[in-house]
Amino acid sequence: MSAIRLGLIGYGNWTREAIVPALRRDGRTRIISAAAPSANTRQRLQQDLGSDVTVFNGFEALLQGPEVDAIMIVVPDTVHAQALTAVLDAGLPAFYEPPVAATRQQIRPMLQRLLTAPQITHADLELTFIPAILRARDLIREGVIGRVQTATVRLQAGWGVSPHSDLCIIDSLTPWYVGALNCLLDRQPHRVLVMDGFPSSGGDATPGRAQNYSIACLDYGGSGPHGIWATFQANLASQGELQTHLEANGSDGDVIVYPLTGEIHLRTRNPAWSMEEIPAIEPIAALAGMHECVSSFLDAVASGRPSPNNARAVAQLHLIGLAAEAAIDTGTWADVEDLQTLIDAP
Repeated sequence: MSAIRLGLIGYGNWTREAIVPALRRDGRTRIISAAAPSANTRQRLQQDLGSDVTVFNGFEALLQGPEVDAIMIVVPDTVHAQALTAVLDAGLPAFYEPPVAATRQQIRPMLQRLLTAPQITHADLELTFIPAILRARDLIREGVIGRVQTATVRLQAGWGVSPHSDLCIIDSLTPWYVGALNCLLDRQPHRVLVMDGFPSSGGDATPGRAQNYSIACLDYGGSGPHGIWATFQANLASQGELQTHLEANGSDGDVIVYPLTGEIHLRTRNPAWSMEEIPAIEPIAALAGMHECVSSFLDAVASGRPSPNNARAVAQLHLIGLAAEAAIDTGTWADVEDLQTLIDAP
């Protein structure tokens, strides 16, 4: 089979540390062209990828350049909507980073554009490919911990937030972390409540919509006989190293997943914990699951079949994020819009 010809839009740290190593490990691609706005980045790009790669100063020029089979977009959030729209208009398979837009007002129109695009689209949501999460999901499906009652996903990172952001951090991070929780539980929440953090003593709140600390309560049918109450707790001002875990508590036991290490801790009616380790593909490309995520996109391109991170899946996650925004505005629970309503909207 001939190599999949790729164009890269953006060559920042994530492209260098995650995307390119994952492409090299997969081995099915040839990078034909790449675009970066700064001269220094273009020079580094040429040094790293070689003189055979045609380099452009913008994605518009790249899309008019040498023919490629697919595009991978890794650019700042403020450029997401513009770059993704251009690639969709070009009709090329697209790998891209959520959120689909940097403002609340832009998200719904961008989702509608994404949903009507005929080509393969694949969001870079690496957590849902982590083998330990998939294994824990199977344990839950098999009833090993009984009927799930509550669940949580927690993130601690020192990333901080972007000043003057128009999106709250629950909205920005939902595609990854609520997406991972949805994968674990095999279902979607239907309403959201958000509690943002307060400024530290003597300090000021972060300018803009995003605060460093936030908790979202997620109702996966909490009032019904088979409902689950869940939380997403995010701390982006952590003083420690990056940590994340998912936990599900059932009528017959508990399961905790540590995605970054691949550890699964299981406790059933026997109160002793057991531990299983199923790491993601190593060496890790910046974050666990990136090799699997990139290869899944290339599988879709090679086969012509839809990606698991397709437009409908991504739109559903963004609607949960928009419900989080509505919850902040109203100070109470907000319903998640039905995906079909978005699809049918003019």
